[in-house]
Amino acid sequence: MSQPSHHYAQATLGCSTALPLALLDTSAPTDWTSLLLNHHEGAGEGPTFETQRTDDLSLTIDASGRPEVLEFIDGRWQSAMFQPGIVCLTPRGETARVRLRSPAASEAFRTIHVYLPGSLVDDVADEYRRIGQTSSNNRIIGGAYRDEVLARTGAALLGAHRSGAPDLYAASAATWMVTHLLSQQAGWRHLADDPRVATTIADRRLARVIEYMSDNLERHLTLDDFAREAGISVHHFGRRFRELTGMGPATYLTELRMERARRLLKTTDLPVADVALRSGYPRPSAFSTAFLRQTGVTPRRFRSPSGG
Repeated sequence: MSQPSHHYAQATLGCSTALPLALLDTSAPTDWTSLLLNHHEGAGEGPTFETQRTDDLSLTIDASGRPEVLEFIDGRWQSAMFQPGIVCLTPRGETARVRLRSPAASEAFRTIHVYLPGSLVDDVADEYRRIGQTSSNNRIIGGAYRDEVLARTGAALLGAHRSGAPDLYAASAATWMVTHLLSQQAGWRHLADDPRVATTIADRRLARVIEYMSDNLERHLTLDDFAREAGISVHHFGRRFRELTGMGPATYLTELRMERARRLLKTTDLPVADVALRSGYPRPSAFSTAFLRQTGVTPRRFRSPSGG
């Protein structure tokens, strides 16, 4: 049987130091070269950090706990609840600006990080490419996704590492994971996909306000808050915001809150009352009314397998 021929990048060894999390375990000192596996632990709310750029494909898998993952995308913070079955993917050569926070300061969470060699991605993509299909069709897109099988594979890798499995195990798992990712790309959507892109707003002050909105959705926010963040008068702020986004600040804020609510309903099993609170609605009844008006279905109906 041939030996594994792919090796993770040297720069990937520094990825663990970029994370404000305790490193519990790593495959780095072992004979595993077909992928790198790190196991981290954190608690409470950590600082904002930038992931390290590497030529390898990076997967982050929830091992325990339910932290909220906030990622700065298109000029604003977007969030998703991290829980079993959710996988965060960072493509080769890309970085992410991220913040992690658990529901309570004392509540710990653990994550499994798997780094898959870029050369393996290229080889599998070449094998996977169908006749007439261009290589660009095989691009793996970053984001947060629900994939129970991939998450279980990450947990199995951690168990195999702890039991002293050889690199052949890691190589086989790495090839399957990359093949699985390529096979799923056509149907996957990023949890934070949204046609509203803050970077299309030329006025940097308004882009800052949209970031402020997305970072404070659970709070009671007013037009005065937004104008103060932008550093302009309330009158000019409202008019300028509508000119550049096509909607008023209150409508835009509702859109952001409904976007978060939809993600929480689909990616977590939080009670509807908790989803309402995290989306900026202290009263569940008000949330249900707003959600029904926005989507045409109730929150419970939206969460059901056939609801959305």
